[in-house]
Amino acid sequence: SWGDVRMGAPMESILTGYSDPRLPVYFNTSDIDSGNYKGIRNGIDIAAKSDYVVFSPLGSVIETNEVTWMPAAEVHFLRAEGALRGWSVGGTAQGFYESGIAESFAQHGVGDATDYLANSSSTANAYVDPVNSANNIDAGSDYLSTATIAWDESAENEIKLEKIITQKWIALFPDGQEAWSEFRRTGYPTLFPVMVNNSNGTISTEDFIRRINFVANEYANNPSGVETGVTHLGGDDTGGTRVWWDTGGGNF
Repeated sequence: SWGDVRMGAPMESILTGYSDPRLPVYFNTSDIDSGNYKGIRNGIDIAAKSDYVVFSPLGSVIETNEVTWMPAAEVHFLRAEGALRGWSVGGTAQGFYESGIAESFAQHGVGDATDYLANSSSTANAYVDPVNSANNIDAGSDYLSTATIAWDESAENEIKLEKIITQKWIALFPDGQEAWSEFRRTGYPTLFPVMVNNSNGTISTEDFIRRINFVANEYANNPSGVETGVTHLGGDDTGGTRVWWDTGGGNF
């Protein structure tokens, strides 16, 4: 149920690593690590719900009657990526990247972003699962994001894009659908793979789930539509087949 939603491990890793002031707005502290935030790694074997229900629940970000369809910060990050790609968007990649972060800070009422934007050293923290150490992500792991916050104009475009999309991913919360789309499109932010893959080989653990397959009701009541859709997919109707805009190629 919605009440069972808990912080994800990558969100903990990135937000605590950045000392991000949006963290206490997005989530509440956990009961398993009193006063601290604790996320659950996706795709793990949970023997008992009681083991993980004590991890960090959603915070005040959901305590509203309004539904945010598209936060203003998202527009800034879209323009930042456009500028990075050489499009005429009325500003620079750095300018829109920094204003996107500032806009997200303002949206959530967490103060001025000046010091945060100047942080050129902080990266994602290692992850520790206090229930099962097999789920840990150690420091130095390839699954830990190395993206820093401060803009570096001398960096390669791929590094700049990772910064933009990582901050966009943070700002989009709790819009998981859009964040998932950005991850599939760009490969960012760097996330942790699942520990348990029950796809019978149809979804790569390293590539993550790429789409939701057609449901049984569609097969029963709209078989011709499903057939047409699968033909356009260019692959099987599985969670491992990429949709048309998810090319799997390079970002530049």
